[in-house]
Amino acid sequence: MNNRRNSSFHSAYAYMFLFSLRFTEVYWVVYLRGKGFSFAGIGLLETVFHIASFSSEIPTGIIADRFGRRVSLSVGRALAAVSATLTLYARNWSLLAASFAVSAISYTCHSGAFDALVYDSLPEDRRTDFTRLMGKLNSTYLAGTALAGALAALLARASLDWLYRAVVAVDIVAAVVALTLPEDSPSRVPRKDGIPGSADGSFVSDLKALYTSLRQPDLRNLLLLWGIAGALGTSVIFYGQSVLKESLLPLYMVGLAGTAGNLLAILPTSSAHKLQKRFGQKAPVVAGSFALPALVVALGLVPGAAGWLPRAGAVALYVAIPIVQETLYPLFSDAVNARTGSLNRAAVLSSGGMMFSLSMMVTFPLIGYLGDHLGLRLGLVAGALLTAICITPVALALSPRRPSVAKDASS
Repeated sequence: MNNRRNSSFHSAYAYMFLFSLRFTEVYWVVYLRGKGFSFAGIGLLETVFHIASFSSEIPTGIIADRFGRRVSLSVGRALAAVSATLTLYARNWSLLAASFAVSAISYTCHSGAFDALVYDSLPEDRRTDFTRLMGKLNSTYLAGTALAGALAALLARASLDWLYRAVVAVDIVAAVVALTLPEDSPSRVPRKDGIPGSADGSFVSDLKALYTSLRQPDLRNLLLLWGIAGALGTSVIFYGQSVLKESLLPLYMVGLAGTAGNLLAILPTSSAHKLQKRFGQKAPVVAGSFALPALVVALGLVPGAAGWLPRAGAVALYVAIPIVQETLYPLFSDAVNARTGSLNRAAVLSSGGMMFSLSMMVTFPLIGYLGDHLGLRLGLVAGALLTAICITPVALALSPRRPSVAKDASS
């Protein structure tokens, strides 16, 4: 059994590394512009992506719980390959919209399912090791992201089409690797008789079990906190590129700052379990959630005038945002998993992804709107302050105690 568990973790590292190789992430806007699509049309594609993501999170989470998490992961990577192929050959906006919708579904197949599979791979007496393990897996993801950025720069010199071809190849391999992840079938997961959401129940019973789980105040508040704070951090990582350009940084320095944020986050995210061990489960996630809007306010208040000190300050704050956000990931994942039963674990975690998508649909355009009317820096400050106001009652409502090992579904 120990060999099987170790094999599971080795496969998980391999899968996470392949999942991180998103060669097109930096260049997709440039690629679509080169194919003749307008900025308005490209912006609308991002809306299509988040609508599809929001709509598919819970269904794919329930499917993962019912038919197996590794099947969900494999299907997700196969769909990602289909999406990249559609983008590669798209000649009209409708086909691109279909590609972005498929891409969103591919991510929701991963969202929830991966964390659930890893958590359930740990024996109950080793669940306290989950934060450490997820930190290491997230470090693998960040290292792969940095490598993908470097390789993408080389591939792009030949042709941007090669970026999408490389994604197709990597995702096909990832789909195969996902099937090697050892997993107990849902029908063999220990459960109490009569609990809704069991492997042989109906889809309606699965929804009822999810609703029952989300009625737990701490679980619901954690998912809200995770989604709202994460949406702010992600939005600012995108908008912050323009802040750095306004600080008269050359374009290559903007790209290096983004890469540095991911690389410098490797050590903190792999050491996140030490924060949990010292300060408990609640304090680090609450402090980190408020640190994000604080950093964004500081970034917005950095003067835009030329000079090495304002530039250095803007870069340092921009780099700090992904460091905090990536450090929070294993902490939040552990806190949510500890309050969730095995039978609907992926669905509950996917609910957090749905909250993130909903928050992104509000936060991202709101900051953009405020940026157009107040200036981008003041728009960031206003968006961060509104986020802090929203998460304050949620954070204060969290219980300081670590829960006992969660029982299945709605028990």
